[in-house]
Amino acid sequence: MADTSDQEQAGGTSVAEEPTVTRGRRKGQAKSREPSRVREEVGDFETRLSKLELHVAGEESRVDGLENRVGELAEDLDETRGDMQAALNMTLDKLATEGEVLRVSQAEEVSALREENRALKEEVEKIKDDLAMLKRVVNQGSGTDPNTSHAVHAARMDVPKPSAFKGSRSAKEIDNFLWTLDQYFRALGVDDDARKIDNAPLYLADSAMVWWRRRLMDVEKGTCKISTWDEFKKELKKQFYPENAATEARARLRRLTQKGTIKDYVKDFTEVLLEIPDYPDLEALFAFKDGLQPWVNLEIERRGAQDLATAIAIAESLVEFKRLDKSKGKDSKSKGSGDKGGSKEGSGKEAPKDGNGKKGWQGKKDTREGKSKGWNKASRLVNVVP
Repeated sequence: MADTSDQEQAGGTSVAEEPTVTRGRRKGQAKSREPSRVREEVGDFETRLSKLELHVAGEESRVDGLENRVGELAEDLDETRGDMQAALNMTLDKLATEGEVLRVSQAEEVSALREENRALKEEVEKIKDDLAMLKRVVNQGSGTDPNTSHAVHAARMDVPKPSAFKGSRSAKEIDNFLWTLDQYFRALGVDDDARKIDNAPLYLADSAMVWWRRRLMDVEKGTCKISTWDEFKKELKKQFYPENAATEARARLRRLTQKGTIKDYVKDFTEVLLEIPDYPDLEALFAFKDGLQPWVNLEIERRGAQDLATAIAIAESLVEFKRLDKSKGKDSKSKGSGDKGGSKEGSGKEAPKDGNGKKGWQGKKDTREGKSKGWNKASRLVNVVP
């Protein structure tokens, strides 16, 4: 047993020493193999490095391809953007054109509808007038109420319509037109200002109608307000009434003189005087007499006229006679002496006939000298006393 344990201990010692010898050998072998291993590792590293370089080169070419592709895509994008912008501009232009066409068409349709609406409104207003008139007649009877009697009278009579005002810049025409409209509405019994304003444009034409259409647009926009009849007349006069009309009429009145007959002068004077509002009667009387011929003025002074109406009446009562020519007077004298049944010489009753077959008036002859005494003036006053 002891031998066996000794052997085992000896065996254990040999066994323990054997690995030590083996480890030393391996270390020597490792030292001998270390350069070759390094070479292998370096070769492997170089191989890997070359592969990496190849991979990097491949990636670089791929990146270059991607960059080229991106550049192509950018160019395509710019081209597409330009095409889209051109298409968008074309579409916008087309839409703008179509919108303008639609706007014009809509404006025309709206204008036509407004015109139709205006015509219908006029018809409705006319029907309302007739209906109101009939109601007043039925409810109140005839002649009991002044308004009803006036309406019935207007319905029975044919009220003449005013003449259309075409926009003439004449104070007389404008005043006459507005006065005629007032009388026309009064005859029809129209007292409402709104109805007067609605119906008055029916009697406008040419430039006056164009003016009212523009003013109506201003009223619709709210830039102008015409709600009363006086405002309508004021706007009409503001547009067409000549500036300084009264001043010009006063100047024409001062320059007016009698160059023809008395009736012509009276007519011209009254027409100019009507263009001057609130002209004093005494000044009008003075201007009237100042423009007359001296002999007419003296006759008015002699009769003591104190107002214009009296002076005009006196002037119109005077009769003017023109003297005959001397040659016609001599012919008349010779014919009068040759006739058997003629009047005595110097009686002055026989006168030559004019182109109309009427006898002219000849001045009385001077029996002492036996010669015809002509008039010294172109016209002679014959005082006709009523």
